[in-house]
Amino acid sequence: MARVGLLLFACLALSCPALAKPFDFVALGDTAYNLPDDYPVYRALIQTINSANPAFTIHVGDTWGLQECSDAEHQRIRDFFAEYSHPVIYTPGDNEWVDCAKPEIIGLGNRFLSGTQTEEDIAIVADAKTLDGTYARILSADGLSSLASIRRTFFADNKSLGTNPIELTRQADVTEFEEMVENAAWTHEAVVFGTVHVVGSANNFFINDRERALEAITRNRANIDWIKRIFAEAEESDARAVVIALHAALFTDRGDGDFTGLAVRGGADGPFHWIVLAIRDLGAEFGRPVLVVHGDFHTFEIDRPFMVSGGEMAPRQYANITRLQVYGAPEIKAVRVTVEPETPWVFSFAPLHN
Repeated sequence: MARVGLLLFACLALSCPALAKPFDFVALGDTAYNLPDDYPVYRALIQTINSANPAFTIHVGDTWGLQECSDAEHQRIRDFFAEYSHPVIYTPGDNEWVDCAKPEIIGLGNRFLSGTQTEEDIAIVADAKTLDGTYARILSADGLSSLASIRRTFFADNKSLGTNPIELTRQADVTEFEEMVENAAWTHEAVVFGTVHVVGSANNFFINDRERALEAITRNRANIDWIKRIFAEAEESDARAVVIALHAALFTDRGDGDFTGLAVRGGADGPFHWIVLAIRDLGAEFGRPVLVVHGDFHTFEIDRPFMVSGGEMAPRQYANITRLQVYGAPEIKAVRVTVEPETPWVFSFAPLHN
């Protein structure tokens, strides 16, 4: 008892920081692909999440599968976010803008998915797979216009979505990257959280389209800057852990990588290389637990793809970086992440579904 008293006296004298309290947050993505049948399933999942009473929910994008990229559809998704009884932080997926299809193609895609495609449908797809068709992306709609719509609809101010929104620090407000309203950061119980706009489908880096390639290059520069700032804030505030949420699956399903445990999608010169390198190096320098949350591949996984082992007796590098890949359609489910900031492990996970 005397030792406890001395410790308490020492903390009072030195103004020891308060212990961070445990809390839960929920992560999900790749929701409601089979329309309209998936809408009631998704709505029921939202109610399940509400009953779990998390501090907040993070949606890592792909709010639909093959759907018209219109202002009305973006507003429909915003209305779904309004059904959450707590803050929702959203980072876009590729389906919402990179992979936008022309409206007349959406019916074709759905017929292929249901096995009811026509001879005309088959001919259109065959034409799209030719050199000229692929190079011109003849089935694609204007994804950059949809990106502008996303920014207007979901990121008009510095507050989260959902009921009882929280204030966020937006990259657009504190850096030179004024267009990046979607990249956000916040701190909860000594854990620093950040969203980074990285999407599948080659992260929109298509060298056959000058406008798209320039967008991807500019956003990649912004994303690297934002990752640096997230870790700098974590170091400055002596955070217990860092969580980075994005859409894209950064690694292939198998194979050894050249500088991480798993191979990076696209390789060392690909569209995800710099994101992986930034998280790897800054996460290692930070030293404490780092959690990367993403969707894209529709399979629930928890692993350490950054980790490199030097052999049985050698220390493992980047072992402090854990990856959570959330469920995705047709499994419309979420993951509850329990955060215990004062423990060595910090993060634990449990499925959450109806």
